[in-house]
Amino acid sequence: MSACQDYIFTLTTQQLLGHPDVELICKMLPNLTKLEITYGVKKIGMKYDRMLFGMKISDANCLAKCILDSENLTTLALQSNLIDDDLLRMLMTGLIKNSKITHLDLAHNKITNHGIRLLSKLLGASSVLTSLNLADNQIHAEGGRYLGRALRANESLIELNLRLNRLVDEGGRMLLEGFSNTCTITYLTLSGNSLAKESSAALIRILEGGNLPIRTLDLSCNEFTDEDIESMGQALDTNKVLMSMDLRMNSTSSEDLAVHDKIRKILHRNELSLTTNYF
Repeated sequence: MSACQDYIFTLTTQQLLGHPDVELICKMLPNLTKLEITYGVKKIGMKYDRMLFGMKISDANCLAKCILDSENLTTLALQSNLIDDDLLRMLMTGLIKNSKITHLDLAHNKITNHGIRLLSKLLGASSVLTSLNLADNQIHAEGGRYLGRALRANESLIELNLRLNRLVDEGGRMLLEGFSNTCTITYLTLSGNSLAKESSAALIRILEGGNLPIRTLDLSCNEFTDEDIESMGQALDTNKVLMSMDLRMNSTSSEDLAVHDKIRKILHRNELSLTTNYF
């Protein structure tokens, strides 16, 4: 590794059995821009051992130092590492002082509302994060409130993925109410969060305004009713930006209703319009 250190920009380990000194590895790779680590083993079968999986305290401390000292690291992906709020707190000692990381992926971990309260500090007015993936964690309604509050001042985030959490309707509403006129989010995924009427009302205000740049919106596997979908369709009449909207697997009587056709036509119109303007 040391022989070609000047030419390594991406380090990806999707199964890491040991727990090496990541801080030392990062120092050996001064040009590293993307770091993706998963502590565990694939296809273990009946030889499962809990100790083989997940990040340890020592790993979190090493990573925090690596994040703090790295001058070029812009992408950090730590999926499926059993990261809980305590481990996240250790990682935050490095993340909070880093002004280079723009893509942060913490999907498939065990982060709860307390961890989200810490993470929200990365989304302030001086934030440089453009992509945040928190899919499949343990974020409840209070976590939605923390994120919504942080997004009011954020002007950098483009992609936010909260798929498969536990926001429920109240959390979805508080999150969406945080979308201000300065919000830059273009890709938003809220699939599988038990969102319903309150979230629908907050979302309709966003869609009606048409001032936000949301182009892709995933609302699948929630609890929106026919009435909610119809109201969204009406809100889209004046929207010129949204190009993709996933409404599958909601509490609707049928996916072949006229309102779905109307929504598809509006999205197609917007896509054609934006594509034409782009070229």
